[in-house]
Amino acid sequence: WYGPTSLELSVPSYVKGVKSLADLKGQGKKFDGKIIGIESSAGEMKILKDKVLKEYGLEGEYKVVSSSTSSMLSELKRSIQQKEPVVVTLWSPHWAYNKYDLTKLKDPEGAFGKGEKLYNVGRKGFAEDNPVVAHWLKNFHLTEKQLTSLEDRIQSAPKGQEQQAVKEWLKARPGFLDKMVPVPGGKQKQGKGAGKTVDMGYFPWDEAIATTYLWQNILEDRGYKPKVKQLDPGPLYTALSQGQMDFQTDAWLPTTHEQYWRKYKDKLTDLGSWYGPTSLELSVPSYVKGVDSLADLKGKSELFGGKITGIESSAGEMKILKRVLKDYGLDKEYKVVSSSTSSMLSAVDKSVKQKKPIVATTWSPHWVYSKYPMKKLKDPKGSWGKGDRIHVTAKKGFRKEFPELHGWLKDFKMSEKDLGSLEAAIQKGGKGNEKESVRTWLDSRPGLEDKLAPVE
Repeated sequence: WYGPTSLELSVPSYVKGVKSLADLKGQGKKFDGKIIGIESSAGEMKILKDKVLKEYGLEGEYKVVSSSTSSMLSELKRSIQQKEPVVVTLWSPHWAYNKYDLTKLKDPEGAFGKGEKLYNVGRKGFAEDNPVVAHWLKNFHLTEKQLTSLEDRIQSAPKGQEQQAVKEWLKARPGFLDKMVPVPGGKQKQGKGAGKTVDMGYFPWDEAIATTYLWQNILEDRGYKPKVKQLDPGPLYTALSQGQMDFQTDAWLPTTHEQYWRKYKDKLTDLGSWYGPTSLELSVPSYVKGVDSLADLKGKSELFGGKITGIESSAGEMKILKRVLKDYGLDKEYKVVSSSTSSMLSAVDKSVKQKKPIVATTWSPHWVYSKYPMKKLKDPKGSWGKGDRIHVTAKKGFRKEFPELHGWLKDFKMSEKDLGSLEAAIQKGGKGNEKESVRTWLDSRPGLEDKLAPVE
């Protein structure tokens, strides 16, 4: 949040002709032949005596007077009050530069060495437990002028009144606090389409639920009146083609939803892809060593109890899996156990908790990768085929009716990491709390809403 720091010698600005350490040479008498130091044990004092003075040929001309930081500052104050020349040992950042008009002596030889940076550090897991505060701290920066003026205000306050001094410093800088720690859910900017009703449809797939409720929250904040309705894929595409729904966020193209797109494309608007490519895969917990690709499964069926945990037998992925196993010579070694998506996820949960091996039938995007330490098994033969991209599709004439929203959705993008964490937040919140869970997730990411739905 700050840097670089620096070590230096400084003089009052009324001392003319002394701008760098080299300028001190031959002017020892002006400063009574001494440099006012700090504690003799300080690292800066050792660097000053052992390196800096020698580098600039000042060791015979000046004597470094060891004292204390408080004594050095008292001597600096006394000299300035009497307008006398003085050379003091200082460092940046320091409130003395705000209180007094000082010149940092340049160090063209770099004798003091390179400065450091000041960082915020937190305990493991702090960002996950306190996402809003973590975001504030990650974006926290102070200039030298800001920091030294804050330090000076604190130094000038009576002992025990430090907090009050900081409050006064903040009060003198309107808007500073709001910029440093923006409060989620504060006053929202209204969009140009505020007041318009928007009908959003979705089918119960995780990414559809996540993005639909994400946009419902955003649109409400922008003054729109979004309505959300769940439908199966076929009826939803029909409703869009008839103008009964305005848009949906989960069109898998060009393969998965090809039948719907081919049938209705002349009556729909494609607003582009916001995620991709999707993928089908088998995955194992990351603690299972030596299994990184589908080929690595060969000869290791005993490790996994000879089975692969599948999903619904009617799922397209299960049909493709049969071909995948044949391609890698695994069809005789492993038995695919059909179940349901929820059963597969329960099996993953149980196995991970017990740190046992499991091969699960998964796909991306999915929140399972955010919640559990799962690794996707590579498919060097490409047996799963190419993935789709997920598009936003809308009714015909959508752009004309919702020009602002059209622009937002056209530019909409999500990474696998963000989508996975959003889906995981919804799962954690429980059924029936999707909107509230998304609200919490969105509020924990200050600035994201303005990025997704910018308002001039």
